[in-house]
Amino acid sequence: MPLCRRAHVAIWGSYALIGVIHVLAVAAEAETLRRLTQPLLAPLLIAAVLTAAPRLQRTTVLTLGGLLAAWAGDSLGQLVPDPSHLIAPVAFLVALLLYAAALAPQWAHSRDPMRLALAIPYGAVVIGLFVACADGAGSQLPLVAAYAVGLGVTAFIAAGGNPLTWVGGTLFLVSSSVLAMDWFLPGAAIPMSDVWVMATYIAGHGLLVAGIVQLLPSRRWTPAQSGAALVIVES
Repeated sequence: MPLCRRAHVAIWGSYALIGVIHVLAVAAEAETLRRLTQPLLAPLLIAAVLTAAPRLQRTTVLTLGGLLAAWAGDSLGQLVPDPSHLIAPVAFLVALLLYAAALAPQWAHSRDPMRLALAIPYGAVVIGLFVACADGAGSQLPLVAAYAVGLGVTAFIAAGGNPLTWVGGTLFLVSSSVLAMDWFLPGAAIPMSDVWVMATYIAGHGLLVAGIVQLLPSRRWTPAQSGAALVIVES
């Protein structure tokens, strides 16, 4: 196995390990361990992308930008966890939009009727989330609307990539929906919501990025694919 491939696999193993430790820390209310592990998640995904991508392309750059935004939400958001400070909500919204932009060309070439039909349930989730959280959002109502739309659009476009991006985008939708209810829905009582948010976020984020890596026209350890594949992903 080439060295870059071994490094790539090791990074994914580290991501899984840190993810499990973080979820256990959240469940055990081990605050120090939770704060130490959460900022490590996005950098590990950045390393996974960089060890796979042979060069910077549109898809790679947008994905890395999304991961940097997610890191800002994971790390800087801990300093001011109150969503009224906007750091975490805006950071995650930017991440969602960048992931959607990275996957948009592939979705445009994947007109599977079943995937197009997902607009209905995803749209229902977006509308339901907005209606449920609108009263508690106050002056942040425009942000809630943008966040809900960003979630739905990202999950819908991710469904047009491959099975990994499809499942990852859906888990992202679940995670962010629960998080939005925690932020903006007063009185919401979701048992172990913090655990569910982080478990689905870590799994969804990892699957989404793994799916994007799989869509790259070539990887460091494989020969470049045909020009037709490059047009599908990067046009």
